[in-house]
Amino acid sequence: MTFHVDVLDEEHGICVRDTVEGEQFPLYTDRAVDPTPASTDGFTMPVDTAVAVEARELRMPTFANVIFWRDGEAIHRTESGAPTERLPQGTYEVDFSPPDAKLYVRVEDAAPTTRFDDGRSVLETEAATRVVLGIRSHHETPAGTVTTTEDPRDLMAAVSTFGSALKTHSPDRSWPTLRGHPPAIERGDTLDIPPEVAAPQTGVRIEVPPEYGAIYTVAPLVYYLGATVEPGSRPRIVAAGRSRDLCVDALTESVRSILEHVFTLDCAVRTAGVYPFRTTVVTALEERVELDYQRLFELPLAERTAEYLEIPRSATEGLFDWHYTADVEADSAYAPVLPYLLDDLALVRSPPRLASEADLTPSPNALQSTDGALARSASTAAPTLRSVVVPEDAGTPGHSWVAPGHAVRASNPTVGSFRRDLSASADDGALDVHVVFNDARLQQGDVSLFDSHPYRETDVRVSHDLSTAELREALYEDVDYFHFVGHVTDSGMMCPDGALDTRTLARTGVKAFFLNGCRSYEQGRALLTAGAAGGFVTVDDVADDDARSVGEMAATLLGVGFPLYGILDALELAGTPADRYTILGDGQSNVRQSHSNVSILHEFDTDAVRAASGAWPVSLHHYPHRKSGIGGMSAYSHTDTSSAVYDASVRETTLPQSALDEFFADSGIPVLVDGTVRLTDDLSVEQFR
Repeated sequence: MTFHVDVLDEEHGICVRDTVEGEQFPLYTDRAVDPTPASTDGFTMPVDTAVAVEARELRMPTFANVIFWRDGEAIHRTESGAPTERLPQGTYEVDFSPPDAKLYVRVEDAAPTTRFDDGRSVLETEAATRVVLGIRSHHETPAGTVTTTEDPRDLMAAVSTFGSALKTHSPDRSWPTLRGHPPAIERGDTLDIPPEVAAPQTGVRIEVPPEYGAIYTVAPLVYYLGATVEPGSRPRIVAAGRSRDLCVDALTESVRSILEHVFTLDCAVRTAGVYPFRTTVVTALEERVELDYQRLFELPLAERTAEYLEIPRSATEGLFDWHYTADVEADSAYAPVLPYLLDDLALVRSPPRLASEADLTPSPNALQSTDGALARSASTAAPTLRSVVVPEDAGTPGHSWVAPGHAVRASNPTVGSFRRDLSASADDGALDVHVVFNDARLQQGDVSLFDSHPYRETDVRVSHDLSTAELREALYEDVDYFHFVGHVTDSGMMCPDGALDTRTLARTGVKAFFLNGCRSYEQGRALLTAGAAGGFVTVDDVADDDARSVGEMAATLLGVGFPLYGILDALELAGTPADRYTILGDGQSNVRQSHSNVSILHEFDTDAVRAASGAWPVSLHHYPHRKSGIGGMSAYSHTDTSSAVYDASVRETTLPQSALDEFFADSGIPVLVDGTVRLTDDLSVEQFR
């Protein structure tokens, strides 16, 4: 990993840049500092590099969980924004991690404490002292590539290597940073498994018939359990000499139930390890069943799995909400997508579950809004009839369709888009956004929404009425996010001198995009083929008012680090015509990291707020992805919510009156108010009264 540590220009402190991930974060100090290289020895947790500074205070740009270790044992963790009592004089290792990396602070012969000032977590010692900052990147890539043939038994051997990516076999693998990326899969003439990604010998195996659909469906469980998958006459799990049958007629549901069960138990049992802190999962589980966490934690994986399967499912039912499901065609051609889906621990349904197909044609409401504004199509001819796939509801907010057809309300990834999202070279500087307005009759919207991150720089460039040659050049340029506002037809993206058909592009420098015009699916698909990682497109005509509101919500949420699938779910919550929009590429990708490390949408109903006495009711919608993956920890600095394991739940809680001003003073928090996404920067308590 390559890190650069530079002194800040305008404030005291340093800026840490991860040039592999393209992420950076500031760390503020109470005085001028001169960072010097330091040894990585002496840290309990693994770090990639270390620097030393002398300071009395270290201030994070946002609220963060702070954990103190002494002699390798965790002794304290901040639970809220309340100050921490000063710890006794001694040597400590402090997990003081921002959203974009793991940061450990080693302090020697000091009495540290933490507090929460102006939306920032502060680590403080009584006097200025030398502290060593150890930094570890979140960057993950496959450790190797497995080649498999079309023989299902060879595919079983390939999938069995996925568990080699687990960094531990203890319950700590439920932490997202301790689950590595599974080996990549390529198809070839012979089976080839490099030694570095050989299947782990955990003693757990999963037996299924040698069929693509069954192998794909059990793959998430194979990965998380570090299991091998082997041919068998009936689906079952075998661990430590005991077996559990999987339902033949409902294999997907059976795999999901067991994965959720085991994962939930791990999230509780891991409290017997180096992170002994209670969460809502632990509290709820203890009300249902009595378990010896220490004994379970110390068991080998196979024995622990066998004991987990003896615990009634009712003990964990409803304690954890999964975030993502992928429908995958039961065909050997789709094997290469599995490692990328499982890197985010998505559930897999194979064969895909199709609810229906729909022929989308423009409706009168889509073609013309109430004030007479045109829809975003300049074509006077009858539009091409488009047939789209409507997947069966997966029961998760995120959904991918990896099968033939164009799916709505889901992401439509390709293997190439997964690989580009993973390996795209990142810029050390600001996020580069290019907004193109190519029809003066269409409302432009608020371009300041693209610059919504509270402490990350964004360069927003706005262009108007680009010609076909100019638009082609704009799509050739390297840009993080390209937003097109204008007309789109079957012929291409409309310009003053004609249409630019993106299917004629040999390449593109665009990473993410939003083609906010009617029926832009094919044009977006061409950008994906030309090298883009993904974005939003439409599958039918959309009225200008709808397109503008959707574009503004997407800009706001993209800017603060939401994944694409979270944005699509937020559109549904807001009541917008989300069935006309879909995602191309990986739905769990995002153009930048959230400033708080998690993506949470606070939903308020003003009628409920006005009727409330005391605390305001609020719904918290969670969207795990990538670096803030499922199984992490979420803490809440404003609401009456206990620390929880990060999942896709919707938590109903309250915002105390005493915290209102502080909540709205905090920058960059997305809020859904009566169907409109706003940021706390633009809201105040008075607007709710």
